[in-house]
Amino acid sequence: MLIFVWGFILLLAIAVIFLIWAQFTNQGAALSEIQLNQQLEKKVIHLEENLKKTLEIMQDLAKKMHIQQEVIDKTTTKLSQVELQNAELVGLLTKAVNSSDRPSI
Repeated sequence: MLIFVWGFILLLAIAVIFLIWAQFTNQGAALSEIQLNQQLEKKVIHLEENLKKTLEIMQDLAKKMHIQQEVIDKTTTKLSQVELQNAELVGLLTKAVNSSDRPSI
């Protein structure tokens, strides 16, 4: 009977040692998971900051391109006006040359 009691006590001691070992293993895994989560959070924050900077740069570029497009449109309009004026001048010069080429009466 004494052997059964000592066997039972030994079995309980082994169970307690196993539970303590399992607890430490779980704590180590939990610490690793916490560290991994912290690293992932840092990476996410870093990526969000980069995304904000990229968005700001893209918005600035879009504004600059819009301004350049407006300048190009104005320049095109002015060039069209100059071409029309040149065409009128050529027409007037042609009339002037044609009228000066006619013999005077």
